[in-house]
Amino acid sequence: MKKLRIGAIGVGRLGYQHAENVAYRIANAELTAVCDIDIKRAEEAAGKLGAEEFYSDYREMLEKADIDAVLITNTSSEHCACIKAACAAKKHIYCEKPTGLTIDELDEIDKAVASNEGMTVQVGFMRRFDRSYQDAKRRVDNGEIGRIIKIRSITRDPACQREDYVRFGPGAGGMFFDMSVHDFDLVRWFAQGEVESVYAIGGIYEFTEFEAFNDIDNCSVLMKFDNGVMAEVEGSKQGVCGYDVWMEIVGTKGTLFINPGTTSFVTRKDEYGMRNECQPWFRERFEEAYMREVAAFVDKALAREASGVDTGDARKAVEMAFMAQKSYDDKQIVYAP
Repeated sequence: MKKLRIGAIGVGRLGYQHAENVAYRIANAELTAVCDIDIKRAEEAAGKLGAEEFYSDYREMLEKADIDAVLITNTSSEHCACIKAACAAKKHIYCEKPTGLTIDELDEIDKAVASNEGMTVQVGFMRRFDRSYQDAKRRVDNGEIGRIIKIRSITRDPACQREDYVRFGPGAGGMFFDMSVHDFDLVRWFAQGEVESVYAIGGIYEFTEFEAFNDIDNCSVLMKFDNGVMAEVEGSKQGVCGYDVWMEIVGTKGTLFINPGTTSFVTRKDEYGMRNECQPWFRERFEEAYMREVAAFVDKALAREASGVDTGDARKAVEMAFMAQKSYDDKQIVYAP
């Protein structure tokens, strides 16, 4: 069996999970090299996951390691530079969102990807690979709920992760770019149109530490697409019951609801009522989706085919984030150019 030889750039929280999937769960892939700015973490990950080499500089890894592809899962502010370097080295590329944090970066990425002809590029919008979201998309595409009227996409991260939000916040890009960008991609995917107008509100309701890096802890974004579909995106860092992520799609003939998921099928009944335990965090809720998206990338790269969710889709989602940020800053509706 031919295997895709992969180098992982960034083996922190999500990066390690992706690298572990490549090492142990994707039969036609091989984790060849690991890179992290923390060389001790790179060495430890390489040892645990069986990678042949480890580096602290991704440029050195691209030059020296015998790899076909890279997984870019380091901090958001470094994604653009990594994509450009990987394109110059003629590698297949999987990159976590967002790909870029400025319009100039998005333009640079477009140019670099265009020069990397024949190589597969995929962006990490993992919810597209979740079975429930895929099932809902199939039903929408089949016309089961008629014409789409409105889509609501909700992401409420657990408040108990406050320390991580403050630690990683300065390099993440902010609420609209780092968090709500998943929802922007989803509503565009389901709406099957392009955004026409955006109105965003929000603020700091609890986490005053966010003021230090100019971020907010809650937002609500209203959108209208060029085909008439309305959408609402809600983002919050204060989920009190765990990782509260769900979607509602309202059509002329019915409604679809993708629930947040629970840790098991057990419902507890006692003097306080009936309840189910929620998923604690994103890694647990989308564990399978993370594996499936990288497995899909590997298959496409080995076949040298387009991924179906590339930097063009990422650009659209980031442009929606820019519109939301401008609307929030200017306190007015922003229209697409």
